[in-house]
This record gives sequence, C-alpha cells and structure tokens, in this order.
Amino acid sequence: MFTRFLFKPHESIKVILAILLSVIIITSFSSCAIKNNSEQNHLVYYTLNDEDSLSWIIEKYNKYCINSNNPSFQVEIVKFDSEQEMSTQISTEIMAGSGPDIISLSQKLPFEKLIESRSLMNIYDLLKDDNSSNSINLDDYNVNILNAGVYDNGLYIVPLFYGVDVLVSTEERLKNFDIKENNGFSLTYSNFSDVFENYFLNDEGYSFVSNELSDFLWFDYPMQLFCRFLNSYVDFENKAVYFDTDEFKDNLDVMMQMLTISQKNNTNELFDGLYINRSFPLMAGSYSYYQSINETPVVFRGLTKNKDVNSAHIQVGYAINNNTQLKEQALAFIKYTLSDEIQEIGATASGSLSFPVNMSVYDNAKLVAGSRTDDNNKIIGIDNDFMKAYIDIADNVNSCTLYRDVSHSYYNDNVIGDIVDNYINKGISKDKFVRQLSAATEIYLTE
Repeated sequence: MFTRFLFKPHESIKVILAILLSVIIITSFSSCAIKNNSEQNHLVYYTLNDEDSLSWIIEKYNKYCINSNNPSFQVEIVKFDSEQEMSTQISTEIMAGSGPDIISLSQKLPFEKLIESRSLMNIYDLLKDDNSSNSINLDDYNVNILNAGVYDNGLYIVPLFYGVDVLVSTEERLKNFDIKENNGFSLTYSNFSDVFENYFLNDEGYSFVSNELSDFLWFDYPMQLFCRFLNSYVDFENKAVYFDTDEFKDNLDVMMQMLTISQKNNTNELFDGLYINRSFPLMAGSYSYYQSINETPVVFRGLTKNKDVNSAHIQVGYAINNNTQLKEQALAFIKYTLSDEIQEIGATASGSLSFPVNMSVYDNAKLVAGSRTDDNNKIIGIDNDFMKAYIDIADNVNSCTLYRDVSHSYYNDNVIGDIVDNYINKGISKDKFVRQLSAATEIYLTE
C-alpha cells in the first residue's frame, strides 16, 4: 500500500481537469503494468513513511523548484507502508527497466550488486558534459568520501553527509579499568584485547557501548560494531572473503566478548556510543557537558583492522537509476543536494546529520564550532585536547564505507543475518560459523 504526493503551485481548474483526465486514460490502459520511466513527468523517489534522511531534502528541493518557477523539476515522493513491499517493488522494477529515479542508501537493497550490474547511473558521465555556470567540480568535495561510491572508475553513489567512526569516553571511566591511552589513540581489532584486558576480566556493570535501542535511530550500537568488524573482512569490489584466517578467528573472540558484555543491560557504558551523528558544534557542546560534570573526555579512533585507518561511513547518500529518462532533472537534483545551502545544514545542525562532503563547508563548520559558547556565554571553542584530536581524526579520514546502519544493510540482514544470529544466540561452533559465513558471502559476491 503506498501513496504519492508532489508539491504543486496554484493551478487553474482546466489544468486540474486535464491532469485527472490523463490519469484516468493512463490507468485504464496500464493499471496492471509496471510504469516505465519514460512515462514519468517528474523524478520519482520511494520512501518508507518519510522515515529517511533524504525526504526532507527532497521536500526542500520541491519548494525550491516552485519558487524558481521550475515546477516540472520537482520530485514525486511515493510513500510505502512496508519496507518489504518497497524493496521488492524497487528490485522488480529495476529488473524490468523501470523503477524510481532516486534511490536512497537507507533503503535495504544490494547496492554492491546494483553497482556491479550498472543498474545505477555513473554520475561521472552525467557531470562531464555539464558546461553550465554552476557545474559541479568534484575537486571541491572530499575524495575519500566520494570513493565509497566508486566502482571500476565510475561514481555510482552520491554521498551528502558522513560520520566519522570514533569512540568517546572519559579519563575517569577509563581509569576504572587501568586504561591509559590518550586522545587520538588508534584502536584496532588486534590491540583491542590487550588494551581492554582488565575490562574484559571484570566489566563492573559497564557495557562497552550503549545497548539501548533508539526508536528514532534504530541503533543497536554493539551490533553496529560487530557487523562493521565482519564487513571489514570482505572485499566487495574484488569479491574476496577473509573469514577463514587466523586473524579473523582470533579477533572474533574478543568482538564476541564485547558484544556479550554490552548485551547485559548494564547501567553504564564505557564509551558513549559511536558518535556517528555528531557535528563539530555538537561535539564542542559535548565537551562543555563533560566539563560541567567534572569529567575529562577522551576520543579514540573507531575500531578498524589497522592503526593507519581513519574510518567513516556515509550517513546520507543516494544513487540515480540508470533507467531514468530524466537526466537533466537528475543533474539539477544532484547540484541542489551538493549546494552550499544543503551542505551547511548538515554541517552545523545538532541533529542526525554530521559532516558535509563539500570541503569549504566542512572548513566553515570548524569555524562555527570554534565560536560555540556554553550556557554562560563563555566560548567553548575547539582549543582543547579533546576537540583537537576529534578534528584531527575527521581531517584525516582515509576510508569510508557505504552504510550508516550497517547491521541492517542488505548483506548483513538478508545474506548473513541468520548465520550471525545462530552464532550469537544459538551457540553454533566458531568453525561452523566461519564456514557458513564464507560460503554465503562467496555466493552473494559471485551469483
């Protein structure tokens, strides 16, 4: 069951009647057929009850189109009540040479396979022929974030905002377990066990990260960390799997310890979540909060395979259906979403968005954070060890993955979800887990 809506300017009665008549005629001839993109007058976007971070941008874009006297460039939003229904319809339509023109990364689709099959448009091809005065220069955007959507020298995902993978604690919490590492420490799967040895021996009522599920964010933080660990041993582009290695098996044990401890419903957590939704201004505010409770914040780099990786993930991104016939409209939409106006909203907001892919807006966000004041109008700024380390990590991001909510990506849910659940909750052996994980992943990569 789904509904459609589109922002419209004031129209005459004759125009309304004409539209209604057209709808009746089209419906009478093709009510049971999948609508082809060539029949669409507007770009189309599917969403699950507006519960995704791209819908608000589309709504702003539609108002922009009306105000600029270009209503035909609006995006039609199709709202679904069921994620399964929406995903099935998108997949079916794409295979039939149709489907929505704009596809959000928040939708549970096998993006690795869609990119490989060229079901998504190569954005480079769309941009290279644009000679307009407001053409996009990709040199103005963070190449390390853009690369998350690059496959075989083509750009198939447009990242808008991203989060830096960090873990935030305080010196006071860490001292409980004799953890002495300082701001900016590189936390890896291999040094995890040594650094937190005392913690794993006696957690004293501390989860590693919060295990509270948020109705708004849908996030189980320990599972996010665990799934990111699993995914780091898969090379999706080169179709290589590294589960059957001593390194993975050794690191699996400590990651399971982290997960088990964090699922105990402990009243405290060693780290304040993944801090994936924290803009510079909000992090500056968090520093002030820690000061107010007489604690000293510490920021670690997020868990990665090696210490030289500063990892991030796309929070908001989308693809353009390669079947679309509305390339001019698609280009206009891309330009709007990468504009300073939209990028600045994500850079300075204290809500669910974080870092902008636009580098100049990113730099300006640091200036905004540097002038932030506390409740007493005292400048918090960024001139402290905590914020300096946080900014250094963000400035030096050199790796980015596609998914914000990795535990609910298509691969993690539909391909290995049952296998992971059997290992975590039903006690299958590690060897069996590794065999099943490897087999399922190899089939997914090569089918």
